[in-house]
Amino acid sequence: MKSKIINPLVLFLTAALCACNKPGKMYTPADAHSHNDYKQSVPFYRAYNAGFGSVEADVFAVNGQLMVAHEEKEITPGRSLKNMYIDPLVEKLKQDTARRIRLLIEIKNDYATTLPLVIQELKPLSQYFNYTGHAGRLSVVMTGKVPPGAVMLNYPAWMSFDVDHMDGFTPQQFTKIGLLSFPFDRYSKWNGSGELPEKDEARITSLIDSAHNLGKKIRFFAIPDTNTCWKKLIQLHADVIGTDHINALADFLNKKEY
Repeated sequence: MKSKIINPLVLFLTAALCACNKPGKMYTPADAHSHNDYKQSVPFYRAYNAGFGSVEADVFAVNGQLMVAHEEKEITPGRSLKNMYIDPLVEKLKQDTARRIRLLIEIKNDYATTLPLVIQELKPLSQYFNYTGHAGRLSVVMTGKVPPGAVMLNYPAWMSFDVDHMDGFTPQQFTKIGLLSFPFDRYSKWNGSGELPEKDEARITSLIDSAHNLGKKIRFFAIPDTNTCWKKLIQLHADVIGTDHINALADFLNKKEY
C-alpha cells in the first residue's frame, strides 16, 4: 500500500507541542548556531563558552573514522570528530549539568558509510542524548547528504535529520526530522543592509509559519551575516540564528539589540 504523504493540515495541532519561538520570546545565545564551527580559530570551545546552543561539523568517513573538513582535500590528521567535538562534549556536559546543545553533523560523502560511524563514535555521549522518551541535553541532528525519509526510520531514536523541504514525508517519517534548514538566497538576494524587500519578507514569513504549523524548528543558512539580518530573522521568529561571527552575535543577543 502506498504511504500517505504528509499534509500540513493533519499535523497542524502538533504546533501546540512545538518548542518553536513565539512572538515576544527573548532570544539568547542558546538560540544561536555556529555555522561551520570547525573553521573557527578555536573550534567548539569558542561557541560553547559564548553560550551557543548549536554547533556544526562537516564530516568525511575516512578509513573507518570521521574526519572534520569542508572539503576532502582539507582533511588533516588530528582533526577528527572525536578530537574536536565528541571528547569536548563529554567533558563539558559532565561539568555543566544544566547545559543543552545541538550537534549538527553534516554528511559530506555516503550516508550508508557515515551514519554507522556516527552511531559508533557517539556512544560515549549516549547518556546525554535528547529524544522522545529520553530527556537528555544533547540533540544530534544529521544534515547534508541524508538518507530518504523511509530510510531515516532505520536509524536510532536519538538521531534526527535536517532537510530543506517539507514535502514527500509520511507522518511517521516526519517524526525523524529534527530541524528544517533553508538557504536564505533561495528566497531573497538581500545583502543584509537596509530593509528586506516586502515580497522577500512575505516568502520567508510564509516558510517560517509553515514550519511552525508542522511543529518544526527552522533556520536559514548562507544568510547576510549582519546585525540587521539577525534582527530581521528574530522579528520573523526564525528559531535558530546562524553565524560565522560568534562573539558578535553573542554580544548582539546578550545586549538585546533586536
